[in-house]
Amino acid sequence: MLQQRTITNPQPKPAPLVSTSATVYCPICTHTVPAEVLSRGRQTWVRPDQKCPRCSASLAPGKVLALNRAA
Repeated sequence: MLQQRTITNPQPKPAPLVSTSATVYCPICTHTVPAEVLSRGRQTWVRPDQKCPRCSASLAPGKVLALNRAA
């Protein structure tokens, strides 16, 4: 008699969403400014609805340059 086994592959839990401060490049005024960023695992992005303190442009398309976190 054959027994049927079901193999379940549990999905891994997603990494927690962490909010920290980092250095972000503003594409409008071409300066690096401090901003609040969100990170989940290895992905990091600028918090939505955040403005550049120098030129008041949106930092959403900006690039995260430096993020200090422990290893």
